[in-house]
This record gives sequence, structure tokens and C-alpha cells, in this order.
Amino acid sequence: MDSLDDMILLAEVAETGSFTQGGQRLGIPKSTVSQRIAQLEARLGLRLLNRSTRQVTLTAAGEVYLAYCRRVREEAQNAAVAMGHLKTQPEGQLRITCPEITASHFMPRFLHGFTGRHPGITVELLATNRPLDLLRERIDFAFRVGVPQGQDMILRRISAIQRLLVAAPAYLATCTSPSHPAELVQHRCLVHDTQPDWIFHGAEQVSLRPPTSFSSDSMGFLLQSTLLGSGIALLPAYVCQPALASGALVRLLPGWTPAPYEMTMIFPSRENPSRAQLAFRDHVDGYDFSAFAAPLPGTG
Repeated sequence: MDSLDDMILLAEVAETGSFTQGGQRLGIPKSTVSQRIAQLEARLGLRLLNRSTRQVTLTAAGEVYLAYCRRVREEAQNAAVAMGHLKTQPEGQLRITCPEITASHFMPRFLHGFTGRHPGITVELLATNRPLDLLRERIDFAFRVGVPQGQDMILRRISAIQRLLVAAPAYLATCTSPSHPAELVQHRCLVHDTQPDWIFHGAEQVSLRPPTSFSSDSMGFLLQSTLLGSGIALLPAYVCQPALASGALVRLLPGWTPAPYEMTMIFPSRENPSRAQLAFRDHVDGYDFSAFAAPLPGTG
């Protein structure tokens, strides 16, 4: 291995804070990683990493050197992409992240159509409600609710997401159904952490912060809790469709429209996007997302 390879290796170790994880990214065992970093430090005559039993951190010299290591890695990646452009068909791996409810209720069909047209592309889907560092985690595309903050990325609006106020018959059997949004303060409500305020448009606009029986960052948890009769929830319409059709959930306040929220896609700005990345962008551009924004049949 030459010094450029060692610079790339150092970047991986520094970003993961671990010889083991840094080596795993490149398919190199921990013992080899440790040896190569030590040899790099010997050639430079500088200590680049502080080592402890729990983690690996950069020294002051390592911080300076890391900037150059990242540039070397980026150029190596650009070279690989440029060579990939010489191939006639898109291929390679894409890492995509989205909220867990999107992963279970939307992504299977969406990605099935994409990989069906591009069998040379493999997809790794990371279903998480936690915002990831796209560069550090090597994420190609991230689907998020709302407008992401604090990252220098390209942002593409996907669709408005229609929401519905719903409850299970088991819950409604224990109380009087609300006839006005203001009456929700008298009910048990299941609230998503990122949406503590509920806004409804009808004869007037009503904004309230409902009392919380359960709160969670997991829309899947809120859905299942609502189905069990734990309370009233404001859920994405596309997520409610099977339960509404079967009668497991009932729509409340049909004369009031909850304010929608936005689904966006973000991705790093790259000078030389791969054919796989370009193919995915084309798939997104050509996909019909109107089902997200429209009320479901029989609910509007």
C-alpha cells in the first residue's frame, strides 16, 4: 500500500473514531490498520492519533493532516466515478436513508420500480428517524420531513404530505367524538415529537398543542398505539389507508383539514455524480408522488 492509501485509511479511522470501524469500511483487519497508521506517523515524524481503550481521536497535527487526507479520498472517489461513466449501464451501490414509517409504507414499492429498471444497482436503506451526517455516513440520498437545517446540501421538494386525524373504534367507545378541534384538549392524544402543534383549517384556523398521552419520534409506534385504542393521532394519510379501509381506524373531524407537512430529499453536491446517482434522480423526477398530497378516497 502507498502513502495515498494510508491517507485514505487515516480519514476513515478519524471519522469513525475506531481502528476497527475504519478498517471495516475498507475491508482491512484492525491489526493491519494499526500497523499502517503507525508507519504513516513514523514517515511523517508526527503523532496523528491519540489512542485509548475506548476511542481514537486526532492530535493537533492530525487535524491539519486530515483535511489533506479527505481531499485525496475525494479525488479517488471522483476517479472511480469517472471510470464508471465509461460503462454503458448504471451500477454500484446507493445508500439511502428515510424515516422508519416511510421505509415500511412507501419505499418497498418505490425502490422495487427503481431496481427493476436498474438491476446493476444495489440499494442499502437506512430506516431511522435520526438525522444522519450524510457525508460522514456516505449517504447518497436522504428523505426527510420538513426542511433540513445545518447541512450544505442540495434540497429537492418531493411532495406535501396529507394528514388525517384518526382514532380506533375501541377508543371512541369510551368517549364522545370531538366535533371541533378545540375539544381535542379533552382527549388522550398521541403526538409526534416533531409536530407538537396541531393546526386545522375549516370555518376558521385553529392551532393548539394537544395534551399528550404518548409522544414519540416513531410514527410507526404512534400508528400501532392508535390501532390499540390508546388515543387520537394525527397521522400521514398514506399510512392510514389500510386501517381506514378495514374499519380499524376512523377519521375524525372530516370538515377540518390538518395542515400538511413537506417531504424533501437532500443529497450532497458532487461535481461528478455516478451513473447510479443520476439514475436515481431521474427515477425521483419521474415518479408520481401525488398520492401523498391527496386525501384518500372516501376521506375527503
